[in-house]
Amino acid sequence: MSKDGIKGTEAWVEKIGKYELPALAATVRNLEKMASNDTASLASLGQSVLHDQGLTSRILRVVNSVTYGVGRNRVTTVSRAAVILGYNTLKHICITAKMIDSMLRNRDINKQVHDRLLRLMAKSFHAAMLARTLIGEHDEDTREEVYIAALLHELGEIAFWSMGGPITEELDERLSERRGSKDQLVHEVLGTSFDQISVGLASSWNMGEMLIRSIEDPGRRTPEMRAIELATNYSDALTDPEARVDVASCLSDMAELMGIPVAGIKRRLKRCTEESVELAVSYGAEALTEYLDPKADLSRFENEDIHHKSDEMMQLKMLRELTQLSAEKADLNLLVNTAIEGLHRGVGMDRVIVLMVNQQKDRLTPRFVSCQNAEKIETGFVFPLSAAQTVFDDVYKDQAPLWVEEPNAEAWRQKLTPAIRGLSEGMSFFTGPLVVNGKCLGLIYSDRAETERPLKRDDFAAFNHFVGQLSLCLSLAIR
Repeated sequence: MSKDGIKGTEAWVEKIGKYELPALAATVRNLEKMASNDTASLASLGQSVLHDQGLTSRILRVVNSVTYGVGRNRVTTVSRAAVILGYNTLKHICITAKMIDSMLRNRDINKQVHDRLLRLMAKSFHAAMLARTLIGEHDEDTREEVYIAALLHELGEIAFWSMGGPITEELDERLSERRGSKDQLVHEVLGTSFDQISVGLASSWNMGEMLIRSIEDPGRRTPEMRAIELATNYSDALTDPEARVDVASCLSDMAELMGIPVAGIKRRLKRCTEESVELAVSYGAEALTEYLDPKADLSRFENEDIHHKSDEMMQLKMLRELTQLSAEKADLNLLVNTAIEGLHRGVGMDRVIVLMVNQQKDRLTPRFVSCQNAEKIETGFVFPLSAAQTVFDDVYKDQAPLWVEEPNAEAWRQKLTPAIRGLSEGMSFFTGPLVVNGKCLGLIYSDRAETERPLKRDDFAAFNHFVGQLSLCLSLAIR
């Protein structure tokens, strides 16, 4: 029995998903269950990524890395990255970034356990890059599926070591003493295997059939399964000198899979390792590079733009992006999501909600929701438009923005219905009209309820600028 008293696959899956890595679990679930249409995809990105500015910056660094080669013009918004790379590719970049962030966040880990974690993450990272290389002749969606399956192939073990604490130290000590096989010792301590935990997490998080098949049936001879197996084996040998891998046989099998000579495989492996180092730095995981390539020169990354821009500079960049999209006659949903991204990254708003009027013009409903707990807002709020003269009524009819600075003040008592107070959670907020060709089609609502930071006059001016620019861009696009 382990020191934690936890035994069995279900118990470990629940502990990891609910208590150890809830942010990663939530992100993965949100991204995996989104609908296939563009509106739902971009809305999911807004919900899962845009309000996390640190994550957004890392994703944009990755998108602009050599690996993804988006061209000479740097991608400055997540919305445009989704259009250029496709949703599936960007989804997997988000998952990778969130996984690295979640796994490396715990600083209270024993040094030996931490070394195991870093080595295993480096292996998984390199295996994902290599598997995608090995399956290079297939379509992009298949390559991305293979990538994520190789990346998360060791998910159960990585998640376990990232926990830290007595249970991880106990198992690390037993494995170091080598009094039995690894599988046997893991089962004695956990009451299950790392593979079973990986499958349990993959199923719980809706990670797709390819990942589950690669763990449960690795001997299946499809090109995808072979690529994952060979990449995992070779990356194990690369990151762990004590790994028992027949490297020569592995190289021969990879050459056969790709239909090229072994010498060609060796050149591709060298390039793959170099790209893995660069990508790890882009993800903010420099600690992994020691295990990927101990001689890697990281000095060339030191002067990279890490998006430490002032709010004003970021606002200008996002407003320019919005204008450029309008000139390119971009999709309306992309215009809206770019404005939402500008309010998050440029103005520093926590929550941005676009409320659209229905055909009868008698109510407002949330259409684009970018914040935590977005589903609750999407399904739980409808705001009637009536003679009641609420805050939303005033903005809709007068086509003028409002800043509700003190929600509990007497001036707002009749203007804030229970539904509006429920949405704002009693916090100050901005709301402005979305006016397209002279007609108000809805409202934009924004606040800082998640961080409880104060709103200022400059913030209101910037909010109005984005709302006005979006209204103008939509008017031009519809014409």
